[in-house]
Amino acid sequence: MKELRNWLLKNIDIKLLSLFLAIILWLYIASGENPIIENFFDVSLATNNLREDLVVKEFPLNISVGIKGPKNVINSISPHQIIGVVDFSDINEAGIYKLKVEVIAPKRTEITRIIPSDVKVDLERVLTQIVEVEYSLIGIPEKEYSLADEPQLDPSKVKITGAQSILEKIKQIICTIDISGIKDDINKKIEVKALDANGDEIKGVKIEPNIVEASISLTRGYLEKILPVKPRIIGKPAPGYYISQILANPNEIRIFGNYSKISNIDSLETIPIDVNGITKTLSVKVSPALEEGLNIVEGETSLIEVTIQVKESIIQKTLKNIPVIPQDLSPFVSCEIEPKVVDVIVEGQNILIESIKEEDIKAFVKFVDDFKVEQKVRVQVELPEGISLIKIEPEEVTVLINK
Repeated sequence: MKELRNWLLKNIDIKLLSLFLAIILWLYIASGENPIIENFFDVSLATNNLREDLVVKEFPLNISVGIKGPKNVINSISPHQIIGVVDFSDINEAGIYKLKVEVIAPKRTEITRIIPSDVKVDLERVLTQIVEVEYSLIGIPEKEYSLADEPQLDPSKVKITGAQSILEKIKQIICTIDISGIKDDINKKIEVKALDANGDEIKGVKIEPNIVEASISLTRGYLEKILPVKPRIIGKPAPGYYISQILANPNEIRIFGNYSKISNIDSLETIPIDVNGITKTLSVKVSPALEEGLNIVEGETSLIEVTIQVKESIIQKTLKNIPVIPQDLSPFVSCEIEPKVVDVIVEGQNILIESIKEEDIKAFVKFVDDFKVEQKVRVQVELPEGISLIKIEPEEVTVLINK
């Protein structure tokens, strides 16, 4: 044992130096095989402590995170192991905020960069509304059957919850009921959807309940309805003319058809009537435009006499700088008129107004007292036949009598 101790202590300084060098060499070799590296990961961004009555309107879905650590650790990391979080603990109101992004580093690593380190967040209120459920029908029942009444929905109203901007886009809450080929009363459970003005479904809105029960009652035969006739006009009269009145004879027609068709129309259009370029009253006989599944009741006329009356447009025109001349002034008296010109606003039929010129208008003043040196005199005008005066600007001028 003594010999072993002597051996260990012999040249101890050289042995310690050798051990130290061996450890340095081992660390150098180990670091060469598993160096410290940095890598960037695209990770998802989540919210934390967001109030239930607030919702994120604008928010980035991903951020880029730089992480440094041993090569073997970095290479084994999946983006799903890294979570970016924005904390809303201090936010109580809707609005736009700039908040810091927090990221928890995996074990044996450290976060070097977060891009972006803070994000712009737009928060808005979550609203709740109670709305009426509407319905649309697809198809028609079995032949000789029709709906006895409109479908009954239970419940008829639902609660919708969502961000204010989403609720503002909703045009209707609707369920679509397929009645193709049915011949018995039925009850159906139908999903309710939120649609925008284009008929597209809106996501991100909660509907409670989202299923309603639709009750359909049938009857034999078809329903009848008296509809006002609405002539369909295409084109425009000639320039300077306008449609003053449209008359239909008869002005209403009795039709029959399936409830799914007849319940959705409030008037009956005719086939198109072209009035392009007309300058006088037009009378035509046309048939009504009936959808498939609608028919005219026997005994009703199948042709409608439509009369389109047109009139020439009455328009206005301003004629500027019309000279004002004195009238019935004594030959021994001269005068000065201020202002010397006026603007005249006239109206009349389009064809007359378009052709009128400044020289066709005569503006003048008459004197009551030729001896009053300065006087205000009302301007008068002479107009071509068919033209009416609207206004003279100015209506009065100042006349200075020179004797």
